Amino acid sequence: MYRKIRFFLIPLVLFFVFYLFLLFLPFPELDTFRERSYGTLITDRNGNVLRVLPADDGVRREWTPLSEMPPGAVKIFVRAEDRRFHFHPGVDPISIAGSIHRNLRAGRIVSGASTISMQLARMVRPHSGGMSGKIQETWDALRLEARLSKNEILELWLNNIPFGSNIEGLPAMSRARFGRSVRELDENRAALLAAVPRRPSLYDPAINPDAAISAALVLSERGGRRAARSLKLNEEELWKAAEEATRPAFGPTDPRTPFFAPHFTERIARIVSAANTGSRGDRKTSFHSTLDLNLQRYAEEQLAMELSFLVRNRVSNGAILAIDNETGAVLVYVGSGCWFDEESSGKIDGVRFRAQPGSCLKPFLYAQALDMGFSPADIMPDIPTVFGCREAYIPTNFNNRFNGPVRLRVALASSLNIPAVYILGHIGVTAFEDYLIDLGFDSIIERSGSYGLGLALGNAEVSLEEMVRAFSVFPRGGSTINLKWEVNEEASPGRQLMSHYAAWAVADILSEKPSRFLGFGFAPVMATPFTSMFKTGTANQYQHIWATAATQRFTVGVWMGNFSGETVIGSTGSAIPARIAARLLAAMEQSAGAPSAGMELAGPLPSGISEQRICTLSGMAAGAHCTGSTREWFRREQIPPVCTWHNVSGVFYPPIFQTWHSERSRAGIVANIPERGTQPNGQIRIPVSGSVFFMNPSIPPEAQALRIETSGFGADALVYSNGILMGSLNQAGVYIMPLSRGHHTVFVEDSAGAFASVNFVVR
Repeated sequence: MYRKIRFFLIPLVLFFVFYLFLLFLPFPELDTFRERSYGTLITDRNGNVLRVLPADDGVRREWTPLSEMPPGAVKIFVRAEDRRFHFHPGVDPISIAGSIHRNLRAGRIVSGASTISMQLARMVRPHSGGMSGKIQETWDALRLEARLSKNEILELWLNNIPFGSNIEGLPAMSRARFGRSVRELDENRAALLAAVPRRPSLYDPAINPDAAISAALVLSERGGRRAARSLKLNEEELWKAAEEATRPAFGPTDPRTPFFAPHFTERIARIVSAANTGSRGDRKTSFHSTLDLNLQRYAEEQLAMELSFLVRNRVSNGAILAIDNETGAVLVYVGSGCWFDEESSGKIDGVRFRAQPGSCLKPFLYAQALDMGFSPADIMPDIPTVFGCREAYIPTNFNNRFNGPVRLRVALASSLNIPAVYILGHIGVTAFEDYLIDLGFDSIIERSGSYGLGLALGNAEVSLEEMVRAFSVFPRGGSTINLKWEVNEEASPGRQLMSHYAAWAVADILSEKPSRFLGFGFAPVMATPFTSMFKTGTANQYQHIWATAATQRFTVGVWMGNFSGETVIGSTGSAIPARIAARLLAAMEQSAGAPSAGMELAGPLPSGISEQRICTLSGMAAGAHCTGSTREWFRREQIPPVCTWHNVSGVFYPPIFQTWHSERSRAGIVANIPERGTQPNGQIRIPVSGSVFFMNPSIPPEAQALRIETSGFGADALVYSNGILMGSLNQAGVYIMPLSRGHHTVFVEDSAGAFASVNFVVR
């Protein structure tokens, strides 16, 4: 009995020792192989494939878990290469015996006996062939079997089989030949690919469909009738599949070589590259992005159509970014008019390209003003104004008209320039720079302190990405959001950078049609059937035209121009990008369900806010003599008094509007009489004290003059220069003074005691 036990025990112990030896023997090549790079499958939010990034070595190689591969396809590949795979220890003695017999009969090597484990071993540790190579391969196959389960071996093998044409692995081959995921691979197509690894140049259906089909039919006959019935191959389906493989590629929309949203997927590639720094278990082989391919293609079509109309205007490019306001998810990302347009630098990412946004920065300026004590009804002077002194800044409106007193609401909605600069002068450039930086305009940091009052009109270069992310603050009630790129990524919590009231008020202003009439007329482009807000902007010389728009659910930004910075030919209004934004918002609202008609853009009315009827001219509470009124919303501590501009005698404008009022013969009078107990006060508005002027050498000196513009003086006011009486102001409070070189002190005084003086130099 003891001898019998020893007879069985000794081999068992020897086998166990040998197994442990194989298990613990270092196999660094396997560790390296298991950590090799695989391509990344980028899909949109609905699972549509956008692009397949190659592996780090440039090979088309994808990773799919064995559990997600169709059992029928796996079974075909196992049958084609190693029918007894699940029963041998890595080397198949029966296959070896059969191979020897066949080779002896043929008098040459006509078949090998490589198992799947041996094939994988050759991938893990390649060899140069011959008997020594075969011995190494066999040894490594045994080591693999000791370390890995059968399913792990099969999974590694299927994902790394060389198919030629720079393709490795069944997942990559399925996509490259049939334009479908390996998860969708049926048995006919699997059979068509099963013979390819033996001789890719002969059996690849894209190269030799006849040979591939013949090999698939031979495979179906292996194992007898029962095996043939289980395969369910159909010759007609095989020919149809071969036709798919041989069909010429038809561009970036071909599912065999998908290349949608190229700038977006380039961005994702960088994200994936940064994430893939750990072991293979941590590497991303798929990226379920937030992009919506249907919306993306619609946006691309709209941009291409509008650009086609602007070829002669030298507007060659554009970019579009659209996000979900709640999560920050990127839904549309169009980086240029066409990725393949080398002449127009189509590979540059316009979403990140920096350009002057013009008036698109104004909403943030007005939001900061509202949080610093301004109200939507405050009167802004839209009159010729000089800001600064030695470096004087004289802004004008885009239509070269001046509107006199305008409410803050109208100034923002109609995008008037002078009121914006007026507000920035009160807030301070540095404070506004810091505010923009907090909103995510990192590009402002580089030239902080150098923008001056022109920042109110968008003289800083910013990106569309920064603009869209910041603009979403308004429908979000004043809270910022970071962009989200992956569906499963958690939305980052935002920062509350402006009050709910400021965000609500700006959203309300930019969505109100009557207030924008002064600047844009009826603006049918912005008249969407759902509640929406718009802001457009144009850089100097029209080389960049912008539009930002939002509903409660979505924010869209559109930039158009050219990457070279060349000025356009003619004038291309910002209504063009606004039209694209409006159409895309409509498509997004439709895709999300019922359009957000009637929805408050920034949510319900904030607490502590009161609605009042105000005079449309003065912005004060409407009185009995006001000729027009409208409603406005105020913080309770900012409710204005009853209008003092209108009384039984007519309308009385403040002195600052004297020139504007008189030069156009407008109705009403300018109220120059000071309040009781106060001193009369006049002002020289132009020029500003400290200014420097230069004589024009091409014009006779006697033909050159300087306009002195004042407010608050009576009709008898006199003008003195360096103590010498020059003349008197006209009815508009203006005096035209002849120029002469030197230092000048101009003094203006009237009989009521109002006076003012300025100093300037003429060179």
